[in-house]
Amino acid sequence: MRFPILTAVMFWLLFAAHAAYAQQQLLPEQTFPTSLHATRAGKQYFYSSANGGFEKLTGIPMAELPCTNCHAPTRADGTPIDDATYQPDCTDCHKQPGDTVADSTCLGCHSRQALERKLYPNDVHLAAGFTCTTCHSEHEMYGDGTSYVSQLDQGAMDTKCENCHLGVQDYNETHQQHIDSLDCSACHAQSVVTCNDCHFDSQIAGGGRRYYTPAVSGFTFLVRREGSGKIVTATMQTLVYQDKSFVVIAPYTAHTVTGKARPCADCHDSANMKAYSANGKLAITQWDASANKLNTVSGVVPVPPDWQTALTFDFVTYTGNAADPLTDPNAWVFAKSGTDLRQMRFAEPLTDEQIKKLETAESESAPTYSVPPAEPPAASPATGSGGAVDPFLTAFLIAVLALSRRWSLRRRFPKG
Repeated sequence: MRFPILTAVMFWLLFAAHAAYAQQQLLPEQTFPTSLHATRAGKQYFYSSANGGFEKLTGIPMAELPCTNCHAPTRADGTPIDDATYQPDCTDCHKQPGDTVADSTCLGCHSRQALERKLYPNDVHLAAGFTCTTCHSEHEMYGDGTSYVSQLDQGAMDTKCENCHLGVQDYNETHQQHIDSLDCSACHAQSVVTCNDCHFDSQIAGGGRRYYTPAVSGFTFLVRREGSGKIVTATMQTLVYQDKSFVVIAPYTAHTVTGKARPCADCHDSANMKAYSANGKLAITQWDASANKLNTVSGVVPVPPDWQTALTFDFVTYTGNAADPLTDPNAWVFAKSGTDLRQMRFAEPLTDEQIKKLETAESESAPTYSVPPAEPPAASPATGSGGAVDPFLTAFLIAVLALSRRWSLRRRFPKG
């Protein structure tokens, strides 16, 4: 009788531990107040002068800017939003508590992702019918009770390719070679996107967000991700205000994914690497006076250790009515060459050793592999929608299987 009693006690202990764990899991209404969707802390973090942000050039505190609580024109149910009284809450995205949020609601605020869909409709996940919530979990939507400074902060996001593509290191030789140093995005993202020369004078004057068009794509920076040190894709934001210029570079995972990885020559001994090797400079944005336009670099841009001086930027400014929301495309003029302030957040440039490797061509025989498709994760009582597995429930189920097997063997093969 001792074994059945011991088994029962273990089951009850595991069940109690699981119940205690479940009680520790905060509800969305408990975690939302500290979530990034509620605090909008990312804007403050990047802008703050304390973090080397654009405020150092403008001298205007975030609290005095009209863009502090940016929002869609209406709540999810179509109710118009009053700028003067608006505060973020669940009705920004949900018509009713617990309903499924449409992609159009997400893209109403996440404009870069909306732009990606227009420019890169061949993204493999979009083509497969994935929605935003296929990959992005409730943890990311409502937070976990921790106040993060940005979605790039460690722990703020839990979406990653390996959640579906299990054992990627065993797919092929190229994965085995690069798994420890490269993030999936470095090879499988076609491009990042960004707006260019955001005109801060218009933001201050009440003309809203105004930037030089068209938006920029067809390029990606490569940097080392803070925390992991892996090489990841990154994008930039360039701003101008009263003849002052600013650039920030940060990691960015684009929704422009292909199953087939980019060829080695996109990074190794590429045109951009040759330009940098030749004179230690690489023009990221460059004014073409003959065409009266601002050109942007294309292709992969490995960010070198001396990026502060090696990457060069030209800027344009808007000479039209800054308070008018309508933009005159002919009112953009050349402003200056060079930046007054540069910033890199949540990342570091590549090392000298990594740059030297990229200055050398890879073997022409090196194969280019495609990643096998993966099914989206199915929701389950243990995982929820893309959430973490409950460790106590997992241990409980393992213990049940192990003890059941042991009890079965004891009954089939009793002692004596």
